[in-house]
Amino acid sequence: MNSLHESSKVSKNFDPEIQKCLDLVLAEKYIHTPRNKEFWFLLEDLMLQVNHLNPKPKVMGCLFTGEPHSGKTTAVRQFKKAYLENVAGSKDQDVIISRIPSRARLKGVMVMLGCQLKIPDIPSNNTRNSYPTYVLVDKVAKKLWNDQTKLLIIDEFQKLFEISSESRIEILEGFNDLLNESHVPIVLVGVAGVDKILDLEQYEDRGNLRGTFCSRFPEFKLQPWNDPDELDFVKLLKTLHEDCGIFKEDDNASFYKDFNARKRILEMTDGLTGKIVLLIKWTARYIIRNGLPEEITLELFERVYPEIKARGWME
Repeated sequence: MNSLHESSKVSKNFDPEIQKCLDLVLAEKYIHTPRNKEFWFLLEDLMLQVNHLNPKPKVMGCLFTGEPHSGKTTAVRQFKKAYLENVAGSKDQDVIISRIPSRARLKGVMVMLGCQLKIPDIPSNNTRNSYPTYVLVDKVAKKLWNDQTKLLIIDEFQKLFEISSESRIEILEGFNDLLNESHVPIVLVGVAGVDKILDLEQYEDRGNLRGTFCSRFPEFKLQPWNDPDELDFVKLLKTLHEDCGIFKEDDNASFYKDFNARKRILEMTDGLTGKIVLLIKWTARYIIRNGLPEEITLELFERVYPEIKARGWME
């Protein structure tokens, strides 16, 4: 491949060589961090609870939280991808990833799950579903068990803030019931502070729902990076640099060897993995589009940062 600088001399929109470089840089790669590794071990442990010959009467779930752009959704999506690629005999239905729809009550959540699981008598266009909610929970639970699902991941859990307190309680009770009836561990994914969904006076009228929920769904919080000299943080930056796949390796010039660059990256991104990934990828994109020398520098981070921030850290 010609260098980016050489190809830029005739660079124009939709240049296939430029597009090839952009595709390589912007493709999603595994994010190798100890935080993800610890979380993935937890997901594996949860899956080990599932025994279709001798089902456990009660299984544990998890509440997985972190700040926006901390890499939560990427972590669960990449876990499923890695699981399917590396576990012999694995099937797509082993790990189901769904989400909380906007402003939905428990019935809407279960209908959406039922459609995703392709339960034949829960069609997506049935706007007048006559099943009682408890029947929908039972149907979803049975389908998860019959499909031999090992893990159910529900993203966007913070959307429960959009609905009334009574509807929140109904959904929380529904997930407790689904956990009990399906014998399949459930991971609820949401932004940091989502645990305050449980701070409701109505729990006093619902027995021990709060205590039960917290004990069955203990919180795992994804922490941001905060130390520019942390060896694992340096390794993360090096991995992301290598994953771009277009830069020449130069141990003396690489930005991740520069303390000031690492410190500034933490300041720009609040130490959030998703923002760090985006900052590096957009800087690589800037280099490609402008035919600059194939080297990420602190100066280029400063040039790209205002543009990313203005776009609201879009992903």
